[in-house]
Amino acid sequence: MFVGRAKIAVKVLEAFGDWNAGDIILLEDWKAKELWEAGMVEVVDETDKILGEIDRAISEERENEPIMPLPPGLYERAEFYIYYLENCVRMNTDESIESINVKLTKLANLKKKLEHLKMMRFRKILEAVRLRPNSLEIISRLSPEERRIYLQISKIRNEWLGEV
Repeated sequence: MFVGRAKIAVKVLEAFGDWNAGDIILLEDWKAKELWEAGMVEVVDETDKILGEIDRAISEERENEPIMPLPPGLYERAEFYIYYLENCVRMNTDESIESINVKLTKLANLKKKLEHLKMMRFRKILEAVRLRPNSLEIISRLSPEERRIYLQISKIRNEWLGEV
């Protein structure tokens, strides 16, 4: 699930290596997950920041006809915070109801907006494949996950139309 393409801010709880307790550091998503699960770091909740980035991306997609580049690692960071919020709600039974409700609301918003962004971009990818398969310009605007979809559908399109 986590592949190290996204940087996650964490607060060090116990001194280890070159880090002291209280340091805020950026780690690859898979490292942040492992250390958080081990209780060595606390994840800095940047869900609101991610929601803002997704909102800006949705707005740009609405306003522009061609598919627009996304901030690097946006999908990966969103997926990390979905994992984080789901596990926070499940594991922290000593939190107040208000705190849990806030996290559940953030989680629902994040899932909904991420799905909306993916659907918008998927429609644009399909249209780009129809009009411009295997375009380097289009490829340069896509995330790694989208690039894979675009190239696979382009290949299928070209085989179907005999343009191999």
